[in-house]
Amino acid sequence: MKNMQKIYAFLGIIILVLGIYVWNLSIKPKPFELRKPEKNDELSERNIVKIRVDSLTKIIDLVYEDDATVSMADDDRFQVKLRNQGNSITNFYNDNPRLLETDDDRFSIKHEKNIVEASFKIETAGQIKYAFVPTDVVYKLSELAYNK
Repeated sequence: MKNMQKIYAFLGIIILVLGIYVWNLSIKPKPFELRKPEKNDELSERNIVKIRVDSLTKIIDLVYEDDATVSMADDDRFQVKLRNQGNSITNFYNDNPRLLETDDDRFSIKHEKNIVEASFKIETAGQIKYAFVPTDVVYKLSELAYNK
């Protein structure tokens, strides 16, 4: 009889330990899941910079020289077209694929083969024109211009 009590006590302890283990697993926090941004996401205000159009043009000319074509076909959009024979031009958008997928009315960036086409909305304040540019673009262009 005493042996049966020991067996029941031992089985009870095992069931208790397993119960605590299962309970502990169920309340553990789950790791964060990275969600892929939807195509219609817009960048937040902290990820967009207003930069003077003449400054942006000068920086692009410093970095890409003859590989870049800059135009303002209309007063509403600032357009950049980059062609490169050999070197990667993905550094224009800091290799951030989200900028290619983002559907934002302030800018548009497309990359196909050795061509990057970008269009930025222009806002005029007084006599000065400003372009809305993602911070990744401004950061990388500034870094490349500084290191030239």
